[in-house]
Amino acid sequence: MTFLNILLIIVSTTIGGAIGYKFLGKVKKVDLEKIKRDSETMIENAKKEAEEFKVKNKENTEKLKTRIQDSIEMSTKLINQTEQTLKNKEQNLQKQEEKLNQQKLKIAEIEEEISAKEEKIKKLEKDFIKLLAEKSKKTETEAKEEILGRYESELNEDKEKRLASTVEQTRENSHKIAQKIIISAIQRLCSPTSVEPRAILVEVPKDIIKGKIVGKEAQNILYLEEILKVDIVFNDLPKTISLSSFNLVDRRIAQKVIQKLVGARGDINKAVIDGVIKDSKKEIDKELYEIGKKMVDKVGLKNLNEELIKIIGRLQYRTSYSQNIMRHSMEVGYLATMIASELGLDVNVCKVAGFLHDLGKAIDQDPNIQGSHDFLTKELMEKYKFSKEEIHAAWTHHESEKPSTPEALIIQAADALSASRPGARQESIEKYIERLQALERTASIFEGVKKAFAISAGREVRVIVDPELVNDEGTQTLATKIAQKIESDLSYPGKVKVNAIRKTKVIEIAK
Repeated sequence: MTFLNILLIIVSTTIGGAIGYKFLGKVKKVDLEKIKRDSETMIENAKKEAEEFKVKNKENTEKLKTRIQDSIEMSTKLINQTEQTLKNKEQNLQKQEEKLNQQKLKIAEIEEEISAKEEKIKKLEKDFIKLLAEKSKKTETEAKEEILGRYESELNEDKEKRLASTVEQTRENSHKIAQKIIISAIQRLCSPTSVEPRAILVEVPKDIIKGKIVGKEAQNILYLEEILKVDIVFNDLPKTISLSSFNLVDRRIAQKVIQKLVGARGDINKAVIDGVIKDSKKEIDKELYEIGKKMVDKVGLKNLNEELIKIIGRLQYRTSYSQNIMRHSMEVGYLATMIASELGLDVNVCKVAGFLHDLGKAIDQDPNIQGSHDFLTKELMEKYKFSKEEIHAAWTHHESEKPSTPEALIIQAADALSASRPGARQESIEKYIERLQALERTASIFEGVKKAFAISAGREVRVIVDPELVNDEGTQTLATKIAQKIESDLSYPGKVKVNAIRKTKVIEIAK
């Protein structure tokens, strides 16, 4: 590179730097002016905002000031009103205290007056007794005893009159009160129908299985009926076996046996049947305990013997006129409890006696056990240590012994309500007609009976008495004899009322 070239480069660099410096200075100058203008604008805007804020703050302060002042005035008014109210109350209290003091003074004066009069009366009594003793020539003690005896006699007479009046009023209203309590108990009871079917059906998948169960020449069927004491019908319906028995526990065991035999593999013979019956009885025995435990817990009885619980479970498989005894017993327990609570009697006695009143029916179908179900109920409850009140109320519901407690009468009423409610029991039309005819025949055999009618579904016998053969006194005797004859000769649910009517009609014509 030559000296000339170097010199040219230095000159060029110097000139470029000068031009660049000048340009940058100009740009810098422009930026500073713009920033200055922006700053002035911002300062003006801040001043305006500050002024506006100041004005708004002043307005808010004035408003707050006004509110505080109004609040102070309101509080002052309330304080003044409260002070005035307190002053008025103080004045009223003072007036009341003054009145009370005046009344106390009056009471004190009256008490003094009463005391003075009592003293005067005592003195008069003494003088009277003394005078009476002098005139009657008796001592003061004898005269006093005579007066006291007279007062006592008058009081006893007044007491007897009041008692007779109370008894009469109670008799007049007792029927209405009893109806009201019974209606209330019935309306509060919500219980499904307790009627049991007479037969049960077991389904069989194939009709060929029926033949397998029947066996050769029906040997299996005959053996089952002999052992289980049930009637087994195979030919009425396809794929169905019908079981019926008066003893529903036996029927339930038979149902379990047939169900097991339906699913059995291989040939069915007596040995297989014996094994199935043994297993089924064990299962039903366990089932009875579970049913009894469930019902006992539902009713609320505690600490009962396991054997007793199993006996209670048997009530599920016992009927009377097709009415399930377990459900009937629960209904009687509920109704008796409600009636007892209305009358203020022992609710627990009524609950226990009502639930267990038909306990004897759990075992009365056993051929080895003798006696009516009410006596069996008494024996079972005595065996398992129930109280005397509970036993008496439970077993006297058919009056094998005259009820002597109100709880026993309640069990009678509850039993009748449960048995007689619509849908509770079933009876064939033939048996129903026979029962009515038997009632009429029994009443008609007595001398002096013109006609007899069984009415109210066989719960009443209306007897028309010949007035020429039977007088008024004899009518009562006749009704008693008819009732005794019905009770000894006939079988019927509940009670039968004998209503003997003697009517004399005399007609004369005045001419």
